[in-house]
Amino acid sequence: MRKQTLLIVDRDCLFRRHLIDEVKQNQYPAIFWEASNGVEALRYIDALQPDVVFISVKLPGINGFEVLDRTEHLPAVILTSECTTDAAKAFEYDAVDYLLKPLTTKRLQASLHKLESKNNEAGNPSDKKSTLYPRRILVEKGNRLTCIPVSEITHLKADKDYTWIYTIHNESFLSTQGIGQFMQRLDPHQFLRIHRSYVVNLDHLKELYKDIHKTFITLPNNVELNVSRNYLPAVKELMY
Repeated sequence: MRKQTLLIVDRDCLFRRHLIDEVKQNQYPAIFWEASNGVEALRYIDALQPDVVFISVKLPGINGFEVLDRTEHLPAVILTSECTTDAAKAFEYDAVDYLLKPLTTKRLQASLHKLESKNNEAGNPSDKKSTLYPRRILVEKGNRLTCIPVSEITHLKADKDYTWIYTIHNESFLSTQGIGQFMQRLDPHQFLRIHRSYVVNLDHLKELYKDIHKTFITLPNNVELNVSRNYLPAVKELMY
């Protein structure tokens, strides 16, 4: 496995050094960076685009969850905390793991094993091609569940822990699923993330254009969405 860029975010310098030493002793290949507060973490994550972030829930300035809400780059995340209170919320952010302080060697080894499994899965796209993706989904509309063909979805928009679903018929539905959960269940060859808040159905992509500083995608129903610079390389792969 290639060396991973690993960012550790915690206000406690001694904890950061201890975690680095533990990761090294487990021979996990990494280049280490450190940040001591939420503002630094936000800047480092988008600038460095690390593969892995160990981030404390409680940070000076803005907390760990607020950092993850605001970053455009989406690394693998392991959250750390002194208590179990936020464990359930951590997995709403697709966290690889949730570690309690003080760390134990055995518990950290389990987290690193999960990271390795995630990397191996990412390195085997053929496994994902064999996955059966849903052709229809059920979403709430009033006190009923409405069936939507996935092929009719034009795009998704994140709204905090919820997701708006938009269709070719100019309808919109609010789902309690997070946009990250949608990305795990929908065909990645059909649905492309172009921004932290937006996922588009490539079957409905009409145009791509640029102004002076930004790139936009147009969809049916006069929808224009900004392509974040962090996701622009994936969009450029569609160009021939």
